[in-house]
Amino acid sequence: MRNYAKYAGDPRQITARFASKCHTCGKPIKKGESIIYWPNGKHAGHLTCDEADYRNSLASFEDEERYNSQYF
Repeated sequence: MRNYAKYAGDPRQITARFASKCHTCGKPIKKGESIIYWPNGKHAGHLTCDEADYRNSLASFEDEERYNSQYF
């Protein structure tokens, strides 16, 4: 099971709870829309704008977790 306190700064896909603006394209984000939330930068973006960066982050996290698991 994933320890969420340990991964609190990782980007994640969420549903927007309020209207805001995409940090990548500058277009509005509507309440209820699926977005990528980046907690460390405290910004959000559309799935289409941030999907590649999000997928690269997930791959990096998985690589790091597999590398570190060999030492425990």
